[in-house]
Amino acid sequence: FNNRSPDDAVMQVAETAIREIVGKNKMDFVLYEGREQIAAVAAQLMQEILDRYKTGILISKVTMQNAQPPEQVQAAFDDAVKASQDRERQKNEGQAYANDVIPKARGTAARLLQEAEGY
Repeated sequence: FNNRSPDDAVMQVAETAIREIVGKNKMDFVLYEGREQIAAVAAQLMQEILDRYKTGILISKVTMQNAQPPEQVQAAFDDAVKASQDRERQKNEGQAYANDVIPKARGTAARLLQEAEGY
């Protein structure tokens, strides 16, 4: 980087930092959970790179907008989200079924034991 175009330098450093951060994290974190953390890490990483190149540029703040996957993979992300929601729904349905059936089975078993002991 040279200091003739500080805007370009900051843009290139920002792209480098974001690529590195996105590459090291899970997509759910990047897309849904980690905007503030990503912004903080990006600011720190950008400043380190700019300092290394002695640009004299100071990063004061990085604000992350909503992250979205590229259009080419959006359908795959939608499928993954739907599968995760289906898995959670099935898990909840199974737990509800177990919460209903197990106490009934224990009650039936206790009743049968009492009847058997009566003979």
